Amino acid sequence: MSLRSVMVVDDEPDIRTLVTLILERLGGLSVRAESSGLAAINSLKAGYRPDMIVLDVMMPEMDGVQTLEAIRALPDLDTIPVCFLTAKVHPTELVRWQNLSICDVLSKPFEPTKLLGQLLESWQRCQKT
Repeated sequence: MSLRSVMVVDDEPDIRTLVTLILERLGGLSVRAESSGLAAINSLKAGYRPDMIVLDVMMPEMDGVQTLEAIRALPDLDTIPVCFLTAKVHPTELVRWQNLSICDVLSKPFEPTKLLGQLLESWQRCQKT
């Protein structure tokens, strides 16, 4: 199965815009960008089904881990690959996040010209597991 649609969840408008532009223009992907974990959950509850979710870890009100837990609790969404996108990459956090069954952790700041390739590599790894 090929990657066709991605939900990007980040509270920073500039990050949402940049990631969306990269994935749509360079990758030809369909992207839905949401500004919060709650907005993402509501979109998923309303029936949107992306192939993959890119989720910021540090967001107000509902952080990435809480959002991931809420997504995993929704029917038929426990297997959607999720990549965290974060500036906070510490070894202890990585271990904790891997135990949450995420696909990958992508670092901020990211190199715009490399982001699509990193995401596609993550997608391929997730398809093998």
